[in-house]
Amino acid sequence: MKILKPRSAARPSAEEALRITALQTPSLPPAQIASPDRPTTLNLRLRSSTVAALTAQARAEGLTQKQVVCRALAAAGLAVAPADLEDRTPRRRE
Repeated sequence: MKILKPRSAARPSAEEALRITALQTPSLPPAQIASPDRPTTLNLRLRSSTVAALTAQARAEGLTQKQVVCRALAAAGLAVAPADLEDRTPRRRE
């Protein structure tokens, strides 16, 4: 049977542990936890005429359909992530 070594000192209280930590790392800022803003899918059911108008507008401006929609949402005052305003279409290798 294994015998465990006795603890040399009692554990510090929560307040004492915080005090010790503050003395050891006084210059570190609080940890920042970034919330991930991951892409997700949005499906819309639109009339063919609306999709045709969207496609024509995107082609005329040299944009993707997503960019046209996101720019319109931003113009309407909605908070749109900058990444959603970019053309992120995968390019073909040649």
